Amino acid sequence: MSPKTMNEKTDRATVLVCEDEFVVALDLKLLIEEFGFEVMGPFAKRSDALEILDKGLPDVALLDVRLKDGEVFPLADKLVDLGVPIVFHSGHIFEEDVRNRYPGAETCQKPVSAKHLRTTLENAR
Repeated sequence: MSPKTMNEKTDRATVLVCEDEFVVALDLKLLIEEFGFEVMGPFAKRSDALEILDKGLPDVALLDVRLKDGEVFPLADKLVDLGVPIVFHSGHIFEEDVRNRYPGAETCQKPVSAKHLRTTLENAR
């Protein structure tokens, strides 16, 4: 099912999730669904996430910095070019670095509270 189709059927905002640690990815997926969002993924590789963008765009992307096939920045660059807001969810990034490279991006340092994650995702859209 494409992301556009999911949005049309559910009328819920879609969050693209990129996280390579299985347990963290599953936890994020369940948590984000509890917030009322539809989830694309989670994807452990940026290449898999890039492929899904051909089928439709998410409303916001939640990105870990280090994925199984390298750093997420090529995907983040593509999402920014497409106008998709991004939230970095990582223990490997500094907010100042993100603000310099991605002025509109948000950050959630791991571990993040559910309340902070929800607020950040809602504000990013």
